[in-house]
Amino acid sequence: MPLKEVSKMKTYIYDYEKGLETARNAIEKSAMSKQNKKLLFEFEKQLVLEGLSKPRIIKYLDALKRVGVSIKDFKKADKKVIQGYISQVQARDCSEWTKLAYRVVVKRFYKWLRGTEEYPPEVSWMKISFKKDRKKLPSEGDLLTEADIKKLISKAKNSRDKAFISTLYESGCRIGELGSIKLKNVTFDKYGTLLCVDGKTGPRKIRVINSTSFISQWLNDHPDRNNKEAFLWVTVGKRNEFTRLSYEMIRKVLRLLFKEAGIKKNCNPHIFRHSRATFLANHLTEFQMNQYFGWIQGSDMPSTYVHLSGKNTDDALLKLSGVEVAEKKTESKMKPLFCPRCDTINNYDSKYCAKCGALMDIKEAILFQEQVKRETEARTETDDMMNKLFLDPAFMAFV
Repeated sequence: MPLKEVSKMKTYIYDYEKGLETARNAIEKSAMSKQNKKLLFEFEKQLVLEGLSKPRIIKYLDALKRVGVSIKDFKKADKKVIQGYISQVQARDCSEWTKLAYRVVVKRFYKWLRGTEEYPPEVSWMKISFKKDRKKLPSEGDLLTEADIKKLISKAKNSRDKAFISTLYESGCRIGELGSIKLKNVTFDKYGTLLCVDGKTGPRKIRVINSTSFISQWLNDHPDRNNKEAFLWVTVGKRNEFTRLSYEMIRKVLRLLFKEAGIKKNCNPHIFRHSRATFLANHLTEFQMNQYFGWIQGSDMPSTYVHLSGKNTDDALLKLSGVEVAEKKTESKMKPLFCPRCDTINNYDSKYCAKCGALMDIKEAILFQEQVKRETEARTETDDMMNKLFLDPAFMAFV
């Protein structure tokens, strides 16, 4: 499917309309002044006019609700009051991204409130960036390994969950991107599968290989497989047939599988993306990373994951000191198996080809053929002996 068509059918697994209503109700019920509430709802209208997406508007309202409780009167607040509030935010035990978000929200809100072209003095002093070394990403022990992914797949009770876990990890997609894919966005070729997704930087194609056989099996079981407009990830069973998986449904599936697999790591969809990006940082260039993960070219995200992965740093230092380093094989433990007979892509743990039934292991196939040959020869020898006996008059008389 052409990439330009993907953006036309962009959908979301989140119920953003419900999210907006929840944000508005939270403001109404909050302890902030009526004047502050009125200003927030006026600001919301302005954000809509400027074309901001619903999820971004929700984030603005959610943050400003907290700001509006602390800053009693938005209009009367001066630089000193706002500095005091931002100092409180900076002192909180939350991520640098969260602290940055508050600064961005407050600066934009006051630029609108004061009606100025430039940021007014109350907020112009605020920096809306931070040093790379302050970005908080999961530690190595929090990341999912391929062994973890294989455990999760082994605990999945149906082909949908096996395909979803494998694809969520291998594609490195944002959950909103993967959850919004339709059947028409999935194509197969001799190398694997191509997924057309629409993300923050626009539509892009993602190649997945290891997940191909899982996706193929799920498409065979998909309850609405003949409808190209159907969503790829839908509920299974007779109840709620054809219903697209919501974000909460996905979280529920993940929590159950993590529990059954005995994986005591952070259970959220985004940890799959973090884990995959860290793994691929050792193998792809920054340009390729930007393309694959949907970051804008020039983004510092690839270098962040390279830092997290420690890309070849140890080996380089050892070689510099004259220490011979054995070549490390970093092939995926989830590599698919190609059928030696028909070239069909099969799961990494397949014993027989899903298409033609051939044994996947060449050595095992040879041993099996030799066993069949021995049994055939033995059977032939027995048949010959019986034929000779039937020609013997003495034997026939005995029979």
